[in-house]
Amino acid sequence: MRAVFSALVLCACQGAPPDLPTAEVVRGEFAVTHFEGGEVRAASGELVVSPRIGGRLKIVHLWPEGEQVDVGDLILQFDPAEFEREMLDREGQFEEAHSDFAKAKAEREQRLADIKRKIQQRQAELKLVALNQERQQFASTIDQEQWRINLAKTLRSVAEARQESIAQEVVNRVDFLNHELRIARRQERYERARRDYERTSVYAAKPGIVVYRKIWKPGTDEEGKVAVGDQVWGGRALLEIPDMSKMQVLCLIGEMDIEQVRVGQRAYIRLEAFPGPVFNGVVSELAPMASPQPGAPDIHVFELVIDIDEQDDRLKPGMSAEVEIVLETVPEALSVPLSALFKREDGLVA
Repeated sequence: MRAVFSALVLCACQGAPPDLPTAEVVRGEFAVTHFEGGEVRAASGELVVSPRIGGRLKIVHLWPEGEQVDVGDLILQFDPAEFEREMLDREGQFEEAHSDFAKAKAEREQRLADIKRKIQQRQAELKLVALNQERQQFASTIDQEQWRINLAKTLRSVAEARQESIAQEVVNRVDFLNHELRIARRQERYERARRDYERTSVYAAKPGIVVYRKIWKPGTDEEGKVAVGDQVWGGRALLEIPDMSKMQVLCLIGEMDIEQVRVGQRAYIRLEAFPGPVFNGVVSELAPMASPQPGAPDIHVFELVIDIDEQDDRLKPGMSAEVEIVLETVPEALSVPLSALFKREDGLVA
């Protein structure tokens, strides 16, 4: 139901001039809304995080933001010089351990072969001594005694050679295990250095567009988008390849307004770059705790997430948006434009 009130008639009763503007009073649902600025982002996506490989990493290459990438494209490169040197050093030590192992193996085999030959020689001497046993029955007592001494000496030398062979085999096994352990340790260090070197190059694991994340810039109190030349610690989120099928708006809302907002409230989203379209959304997340506002640490704000219902190619991560949150609706209300309200001593009148 609509009723047209003439400001002329209202004011005529008070003796006002007849040329005042008029406004239309509308009956219907009235929405109480709250406006906030925000930034469009993807609800999910693949984060590209700096590897934890020790020390600060210098970025020397970045894939252009907003451009399409395919699986396998080099999207992020850290300075590899230090890690390449470490890898080459570890590779040299690994190869040296292999070379030492081969050399030690040859020496062990040679020592064992020498002992085997010594055993064969002692056994041959024992056979010669044994061949003279029958002759000893016709030999003198002195010769028989000398033969027995030679036999005992030869038997002892054969036994000693066999013991030496057994001992050498034990030494060889211990030496072999020590060299194997040394090789394994150096191989592990080389493999770790190689992996660290390879992790300085980051490739796209899925197709999409690249979005730069904001990081704290050294020497400043502000965040800025990641850039070539930045030095970062491991574990920092630097890039994102978003899933464009589901988009959101991230807003920061002040402490004075947070009590009015609840999860589940409807919202309308307008893009600064495209003033025409209005997208529908719903409040999906509300931070339980306040945090300092970037650039203004004395002001505390809450993070607010609005899920956008529609899928639209115009929705891009990082775009500025205005969000109108519906706080309350009043059915069958009479409403007039704000321009139709006038302030008097006793309050506002239409």
